[in-house]
Amino acid sequence: MAKENNAKLWIYNGVGRLNLSREETLEEIGKAEARVKEAYVDEMKSHGFDNYSINVSDGDVVSEIVKLARDASVDIVVMGTDTKVPIQTGEDVRVGPLGSVTMDTLLWSPCPVLVIPPALVPGLTMR
Repeated sequence: MAKENNAKLWIYNGVGRLNLSREETLEEIGKAEARVKEAYVDEMKSHGFDNYSINVSDGDVVSEIVKLARDASVDIVVMGTDTKVPIQTGEDVRVGPLGSVTMDTLLWSPCPVLVIPPALVPGLTMR
C-alpha cells in the first residue's frame, strides 16, 4: 500500500514496559529491531521498496504508536488484531477479538486506523 501511494512506511514494534536496566532495555530493543528487519527488509527490497523506517521502543505501546503517528504526520495506521481469545490472555472479555492495543489505538490515534483481521494474514488464520 505504501509503495503504490509513494508513501513512507513506518514499521513500529513496541516491546512494552520493560522492568530492566537501561543496558538490558537497549539490548531487548536491539533484538526486536533485528527480528523486524529479518522479517520485512529483504521482502521489501526484493519488491523495490526502500522508503521505510523501523521504530522499536519500550513503554506503553499505544502511547508510542499515537506519538509516532502524530510526530511523523502519519496518514494512516495499519495494524493487526490479537489472535488470542481475550479470556485466554486474562484480558477483559469486553475488549473483543481486536485486542487491547488495537482497541485503544482506534480510540486515541490522530489519524485513521486500518485493522487487518488474522484471516487476511498468511499463517495467522484462527481455526
